[in-house]
Amino acid sequence: MSKLDTWATHINCKYETEIFIGATDSRYLRELGYRSIGFSPMNNTPILLHDHNEYIDESVFLRGIEIYEKLIPNLANVEAENEP
Repeated sequence: MSKLDTWATHINCKYETEIFIGATDSRYLRELGYRSIGFSPMNNTPILLHDHNEYIDESVFLRGIEIYEKLIPNLANVEAENEP
């Protein structure tokens, strides 16, 4: 079980993995040899990125903040398995 899986289970957060064909800033980290993933806590929200009338519900936004408040300290304290 990965650290992300353990953390998500701990806070009762289900997630799906998907391939995002658009460019993200993660590509810059990968170029430096760091493993990276994209993560968005926008659950139960239609995918409207850069669409007309793009929106996110207030409750989803606030839950996303709670998720990041727990995720960041947990991942920031993970010991490196394979340094670049």
